[in-house]
Amino acid sequence: MDTTVSTTMEKKSSSGKKRSFGGNLKLLVTVLTVALAVFQLYTAFFGLFPSMQQRSLHLAFVLPLIFLLYPMWKSSPKDRPSGSDWLFAIAAAVCTLYVFFMYEDIAKRAGMYRQYELFLGVAMIALVFEAARRVLGYPLPIFCSIFLFFAYYGRSMPGPFRHFGLSVPRIIEELYLTTDGLFGLVTGVSATYIYLFILFGAFLSSTGTSQFFNDLAMALTGHLKGGPAKIAVVSSAFMGTISGSTSANVATTGAFTIPLMKKIGYQPHFAGAVEAAASTGGQIMPPVLGAAAFIIADSLGISYLKVLSASVVPAILYFWGIWCCLSLEAAKLGLQGLPRETLPKIKNVLLKSGYKAIPLLGIIYFLVQGYNPLYAGCWGIGLSVLLSFVKKEDRLDVKSFIATLEDGSKSALSVAIACVIVGVVIGMMGATGIALKVGDVILGFTKGNMLLTLVATMLLSMVLGMGMPTTASYVMASAVAAPALILLGGKALDVHFFVFFYAVLSSVTPPVCVGAYTAAGIAGSDPNKTAFASIKLALAGFIVPFVFIYSPDIMLTNVTSWPVTLFAIFTACVGVYGLAIATEGFIARPVSLWGRVLALVGAISLIVPGILSDTVGFSLLSFVIFYNLKIQKDASPSVP
Repeated sequence: MDTTVSTTMEKKSSSGKKRSFGGNLKLLVTVLTVALAVFQLYTAFFGLFPSMQQRSLHLAFVLPLIFLLYPMWKSSPKDRPSGSDWLFAIAAAVCTLYVFFMYEDIAKRAGMYRQYELFLGVAMIALVFEAARRVLGYPLPIFCSIFLFFAYYGRSMPGPFRHFGLSVPRIIEELYLTTDGLFGLVTGVSATYIYLFILFGAFLSSTGTSQFFNDLAMALTGHLKGGPAKIAVVSSAFMGTISGSTSANVATTGAFTIPLMKKIGYQPHFAGAVEAAASTGGQIMPPVLGAAAFIIADSLGISYLKVLSASVVPAILYFWGIWCCLSLEAAKLGLQGLPRETLPKIKNVLLKSGYKAIPLLGIIYFLVQGYNPLYAGCWGIGLSVLLSFVKKEDRLDVKSFIATLEDGSKSALSVAIACVIVGVVIGMMGATGIALKVGDVILGFTKGNMLLTLVATMLLSMVLGMGMPTTASYVMASAVAAPALILLGGKALDVHFFVFFYAVLSSVTPPVCVGAYTAAGIAGSDPNKTAFASIKLALAGFIVPFVFIYSPDIMLTNVTSWPVTLFAIFTACVGVYGLAIATEGFIARPVSLWGRVLALVGAISLIVPGILSDTVGFSLLSFVIFYNLKIQKDASPSVP
């Protein structure tokens, strides 16, 4: 989940990093953050408040904290809030608490509003945009503001985008006094599931679970060819189970894997690309999926466990593709792994710290048993606290417990404000009915051709996702792009996963690729060169979504025959290996250009399930491998 704001975004924002306080200001922030955590834990365990109350009280903490912690401008005081910050914080508290206390009256009036509520609504909307600007920079607020203009100037819109137009009072009422705008579904997910799992991640971090994942990854893969790169893949996959944020994964695992990769011989841009691609994959790893799992489940009205089941095969294929590329690249460069004597031993890691995985396994157990994710998350946090007493160095005393609650709340701010401001897009699209019209426009452009519609949806999803947090990019892309595919007969869950994949992959897709930029900063490499190398490593991720649209049986949620599904997964894995051969141009020795072309055709044939395509794929890939290993053996010496 997006537990940090990327370095790139902080550079784009007008204010930069969060403030750090001392004295009474620090105490105030601690009180607010701990109170937010207590409120979220209480409602998660004992039952949620009515939707409007849950969401408004959540924002009553989030917005004031943002105005206190994030300066308005780079020149603003860094050690204290300015007068305008205090004014904005108080105004945000008033606007949100009004909804909290008056929600029953607002509901009874069913769309009727009082005049002073329009002023509160204007203030609330302006405050949300300003908070988003401070935390996320300008792109997302600008994008959302376009929808405000679109809603008002509907009668002046061209062709299919023309609509009746919304009056200013109607826009304000829709965004401020209903559960379709700023207090909509996405904010509701932030105020429940997302916050709780961010807090869970904070407890895992404070109890040393992140270090356990890193040690386990080093023990499992550090000795293999190109070991540090494979450590990055495994540790990012582990971290993705609790984080799902590209920037967070890069910052935590890249800090030690990128220098190691450079040390054994990987070029800086490639080392950064490995970490960026692997960390991007962390967002498609269950159980979090960059917080999108909760939103998909809620918006489609399906179980959270079903969403997790759907993510298993795509995640396997994605990481398998990166692994294959790394193995071939290491062989091509003649790179070796790290000396075994310098690595932790698997047995020692598991005996010493294996119990730290129990909270994560506990959450999975409760989810499999059909419990609510909030209930499972509470148990995960409880187990983390309980197990911290196993070792003295991990023990959570009162001070560290409060610090963890504070860290979790601060980490949730960037995700929360992204979810809130995206409510502007969702609310205006719903009120104007433009969502289906966009689908009609896409279908009109592609003439109803499924392949062209998929390509258009892919491009649209990546463009909308550039520079955005995972949650925001997925929500916007699914609202705009998913309807067209569903109209063509695509299954809703498969379509949403298709959109989600490309929204996630925007993290490594130029020109705005925050994951690649963050990794390039650590590696000291060219950002664009790093980004293009990331795309090569993540190439399987750009192809796999097409597979589960055309051949849904490969998804565990669409199984009609287990032998058919398992064989489809096997052939897809072989195809992904062929894709790595095509991109790396190496097996045991360099592969010629025509061999790479044949490997690419064979790979795509294998990735797409079907008897004919599998036969063609196996034949082409077998020929390329046989030629490289046998026929070309005498003509071309192996690379040392």
